[in-house]
Amino acid sequence: MSGTSHHVKSVRKLFRIIEALERHEMMGVTELARETGIAKSSVYKYLDTLQYLGFVTKTETSYALSLRWYEIGRGVRERRAVFQTARSELDRLARQTGETISLVVEEDSDAVYLLQLCERERPAAPVEEGSRIPIPISVGGKAILSYRPIKEVEAVLAHHELTDQSDQLISELQTLRNQRMVIERESPSDGKFSAGSFMGHRHVVGHGEPYQNLHSVAVPIRDADSYAVAAIEVSGSKESLYGQRLEDEIARLLVNASKSIETVLQSQ
Repeated sequence: MSGTSHHVKSVRKLFRIIEALERHEMMGVTELARETGIAKSSVYKYLDTLQYLGFVTKTETSYALSLRWYEIGRGVRERRAVFQTARSELDRLARQTGETISLVVEEDSDAVYLLQLCERERPAAPVEEGSRIPIPISVGGKAILSYRPIKEVEAVLAHHELTDQSDQLISELQTLRNQRMVIERESPSDGKFSAGSFMGHRHVVGHGEPYQNLHSVAVPIRDADSYAVAAIEVSGSKESLYGQRLEDEIARLLVNASKSIETVLQSQ
């Protein structure tokens, strides 16, 4: 990996421990040493330091990540201009549609689900709030890519080792700029990566993980330079997001919400 000679080994070790704790919730020193390959004495020192700083908690002989991480993540999210601007509009959209509404942003070639709102007890979405998936397989991610320069799209595809399919996707994304909407519909998957095919004014993409048993539709949120800074994604069951309701009601509300957010962002 380019530039790895400048990485601090101790920091990389530290985050191997942090990531292991995130995966397993609570672990002891011996378990962490076994999973990370780091010596027990070093694991203990890292944990002791993290506990002193308030980033892990200790219960008897087990350690867990503390809520300080949540505080930091929440602060990072709430400082985002698009989050501040979009929240009330997305809350209104969730009430109007009764579906799961997600605010999606791009970070390091991933689609991050920054905010998720739903009036129902159980949200229907490809991932939970705060989670990320590769941007080329996210419906909201495709909406973002449709308003990004071709060089950026190519870099994203190279990052995810999809360069052999880039010509097809880029061509479809360029057409999508005129459609302004991405819709995930259940359809047979041929195993190839694709932004999908166009049907009328809609953009239909291949069904697959993580959208099994879901229908989703997304539109980009653009800045004054017509550069996508985020996307709004509406997700629901295939029984609730279909046909005339999807095309006449959901699509209209979604486009209106994105335009309202863009107007505020572009005036700031």
